[in-house]
Amino acid sequence: MPRLVCSSRRRVVVAMLLATPLVASAQTPQRDQRAHARFLALNVAIGATASIARAVVSGAPVRAALAKGLLGGSLMSGGMELIGTESRATRFAGLQLTAIGASVTRNVDAGVPVFSDITLPLYPLYVRVRPLSSTPITARVSVMTAAKLTSVMTAGSRPRIDWKETFATGAPVFASPRWRLPSSTCPLPCEGSFAQHNAGVVIYSASAGTDYDLRRTLAHESVHLAQQTRDALLDAIPASDAAMARFGSGGRLISRFFVLDVLMPLRLIDESEARMRGASRRNSWYETEARAFAPGGELR
Repeated sequence: MPRLVCSSRRRVVVAMLLATPLVASAQTPQRDQRAHARFLALNVAIGATASIARAVVSGAPVRAALAKGLLGGSLMSGGMELIGTESRATRFAGLQLTAIGASVTRNVDAGVPVFSDITLPLYPLYVRVRPLSSTPITARVSVMTAAKLTSVMTAGSRPRIDWKETFATGAPVFASPRWRLPSSTCPLPCEGSFAQHNAGVVIYSASAGTDYDLRRTLAHESVHLAQQTRDALLDAIPASDAAMARFGSGGRLISRFFVLDVLMPLRLIDESEARMRGASRRNSWYETEARAFAPGGELR
């Protein structure tokens, strides 16, 4: 009889040891594969639609524009996919690939080579690369990111900049001394958010490593950064250049150094669509897309 009890206990212990990896793997959110496939396709559709719209306005050949749009959209999807690997080593590359895709989508004018005009984000800068130009590399300041940086650095909580994560991300990343970050999209009894992205700046809370995985969470916020980059390159930068040109030589001089990246149509669509459905911010298009590529690092 004692031998049977001992044998039973061994079986229970072995079963628990075998089950441990399964329990551990279930503690962090996983990708929704259907949503992931849907948003891969959506980026290709955004690229194609944006290119065709620009071709119709400019008079460029629609067929060539469609090809560039499909290529650009695929590159944007590829960039977000790289970020979604949740590796620090691929986060920066993913952001830049997203930017290259948006730039290709924008280069629809007849006879213009696909990679002739590329804008790469190194927030708060937009670095423009034009190999065939007399000034192949120029840089301009994002007004929105500069304003957000000023706000963060003068805030009472005084977060410190995390240089390691900043270089890995391609945008300023700050570590807040607060356990949770105040969030209007996280009502009571929610204590706040783990991390936030806003206008090219990422902040994470002091509870990193306690109840969320910082690496996975920064990957999620980096998808939001890629979303902003997509919108900025497709719409905000061209709109800023067009608006400044209306002010003559003075406006063109300002646009040589600054980008008024205020107009973000895709973000406006995201917020309007969520309001029309009565959906929470967590269930908006942008949040659903970010979770589809990088679910986040919440430890449940």
